[in-house]
Order: sequence, then structure tokens, then C-alpha cells
Amino acid sequence: MQTDYVLGVDIGGTHIRAGLVDNCFQLSDFVIHSSPSILADQPMANIIAFIRDYCARHLEHQLPLAISIGFPSTLSKDRQMLLNTPNIGGLNQIPVVRELKAAFQTEILINRDVNLLVYYDMHVLDIEPQAMTTAFYFGTGLGNAISINGELLVGKNGVAAELGHIPMPDNNRICGCGNVGCIETLASGRHLEEIRDSFFPDCKIADLFRYHAQSVQLNRFVDHMAIPVATEVNIIDPDYVILGGGILQMNGFPYEAFLERIKERIRAPYPRANIAILRAHQEQNNGVVGAGIYAHRTLQKKEPISCVLH
Repeated sequence: MQTDYVLGVDIGGTHIRAGLVDNCFQLSDFVIHSSPSILADQPMANIIAFIRDYCARHLEHQLPLAISIGFPSTLSKDRQMLLNTPNIGGLNQIPVVRELKAAFQTEILINRDVNLLVYYDMHVLDIEPQAMTTAFYFGTGLGNAISINGELLVGKNGVAAELGHIPMPDNNRICGCGNVGCIETLASGRHLEEIRDSFFPDCKIADLFRYHAQSVQLNRFVDHMAIPVATEVNIIDPDYVILGGGILQMNGFPYEAFLERIKERIRAPYPRANIAILRAHQEQNNGVVGAGIYAHRTLQKKEPISCVLH
């Protein structure tokens, strides 16, 4: 027996979040757990066990209308298989949809976690689906998503919008993707930790900008963050730019200076003079609600229902 809810799941390297999302995109029964405690050893078997336990506890053993999951991975174009998950072991070349359908007789949907974040942010920021929107999420890595006419850009192989992997000259750092010189190695949380360890070892990572925002090292870091954003804006001339991720939420992060550095690198007079930059809503449940939005829209094949999200 099925309910009218979608089970949204957001899988990250640190936490797994899940909740039930109705067709007005309201969230209930939200839970958050440590990823290592669930993903160790046999991650797919443990994900299945986690979902089964969630349904037992919150749906009285009924099945949700769909199970929609965001992974920090590259996916096949048909959104059936995980190709590569650099920060979680055991989730490479996994036919996730096939395995989950064998375990649960309901609709199974998977996508990049960052794509589900942009579904959420476009909804809460009241961005019309027809708009061309590009979103940037600066966290452990650099996430990017592009929405055109209500559809996320996927690409020939399913791995479009991997902006963190544009090459930077004179950058010899090895990226998690295996290439050398990716911008993500200079504009991500991983590099911020390297800066702290090398130059400010007595400072907590959360307070790095609070006490050292004017340092040469952090000024250069913010410059590197601005480069990929301006690059993509110059290429596609979007209606909206969304900026988010945990780095932007850090104490003392120089957000206004970040905006200025983006704008000074955008071509004048246009698109610089007419660029619309919005700040993402940073909540623990964003990816879960985004997973629900993605599932309801996919199942209904129509525009999102106009409901207020609390």
C-alpha cells in the first residue's frame, strides 16, 4: 500500500537526511543521521536498510509514492546508475535504481544532490521555472546546477555543470576527480582547511573569516570563488544566479565583497548591468525538500503546485 508522500533522502559524506514531502512541498518526519554510521562497509545494503527502517517508523510499513535520493556523485544520463562518488567509498558504478526497485515496489528517482538544492531554492525564491538559472554551492567542494526552461542541464553523458573542474593555469593541485589544476582545489572547503592548517593553525575553521578575512590568503580564496561564477555568467547570460553553500554561512564571510569580485569579472555593460544574484536559503532540510519537489514534478509532468513552503 502506498501513501501520498514522497520520501526525500539527501546523502552526504557527513550526514544523511530524510523526510516526507507532500504535493505542496511541505516536509514532515525529518530525520538526520551520521553518514559513516550508515554507509560503512556495504553502503547500498545499509541505505536499503535505512529506508526500510524509516518506512516502518514513520509510514507504518507503507511505501511512499516515490523514493527520491540526492547523491554527491556523477550519474549516468538516464539517472539509473552512480558513476563516481569521490567522498564516499563503495558508491562507484552502482545500479542504484535497479537495486532499490528490487527492494521497494515504488517509483525510484535519483539525481545529483546539487540539482535537488536548486529545485528547492528556485521554489522558495519564487523563480519561475522558465527562467534560465544557474546556482553555485560552495561547501566541501564546488557544486553547480543549471536550469533552462524548467529542465536541469544534463549533457551528453549526464555530467553537465561540473564547474568545479574547469582548469586554472599555474595550479598543480590534484583534484578528487583525478585531474590536475581544477578550480575546486582552490575554491572549496577542502582548500580552506589547508589554508587554516598552514597559516592559522590556532583558529577554529568556523571562525576563520571572523578573525582573518583581511588576510592575503583569504582574500585570494574569495577571488578564486568569484572566478567560476563570473565565468559561467559570461557564458550563458542567466536570468538568475543563486549563491549558497556552507562557506557563505561562515562567521564573517565577506559576502558583499564576494559579490563585488564576481561583478567586476562579469563582462560590461551586459550581463553585468542586469545581473540578478540571489542568496540561497541555508537549512538542514533543503536537499530533502528538493528531492520531494523533483519527484512530484517528475511524477505529475506539470508545473509545481503553488503552495507556501514553511
